[in-house]
Amino acid sequence: MAFKGKGYIGTQWAYQERPVPSDKLNGWNERIAEAFELVHFLLNQAWGGGSGVIRNASEDDLAVVAADPPGATVIVRPGWAFIGGYAFRLDTPVATPAADTPTSQPRIDLVAARLAEWDVERIPGTEDADPAAPITPEDRIALAHLYLRPGMSAIQQDDNGTDGYIIDARTFL
Repeated sequence: MAFKGKGYIGTQWAYQERPVPSDKLNGWNERIAEAFELVHFLLNQAWGGGSGVIRNASEDDLAVVAADPPGATVIVRPGWAFIGGYAFRLDTPVATPAADTPTSQPRIDLVAARLAEWDVERIPGTEDADPAAPITPEDRIALAHLYLRPGMSAIQQDDNGTDGYIIDARTFL
């Protein structure tokens, strides 16, 4: 079965456990999972297909914002998206793990929504004079890039010339 994320979690029953024998329930689970997969596909097609954030599903739709007060972490706001045709939902704001300050050259980290666990992750980039953002792994969508400078004290919402800052990388359906 191709079901991914937390959109549907199948029920597991031991043999001859009540209220329904496992042989009947296992067939029922497969049909429910197939129905949910079809619903995900049809909803994704209604929003144009593909992967991206559903605009106006919630306030700020998976926006990545600076913490208050600014520090080495950023906050991802709640929202809905489709990743590889499957629904993704973040229902509460989530802080990313703290970013390490680059030692000698700038670096770009990626903040991505991860389908398998319905969470977000920060993927560190490589320090370079002309840094590039990491490639977005499969089963994830890019939400933001974090431009990090050596000697920075915090990640700001906008570029102030000395600290790190957030670059919106969301694509919308």
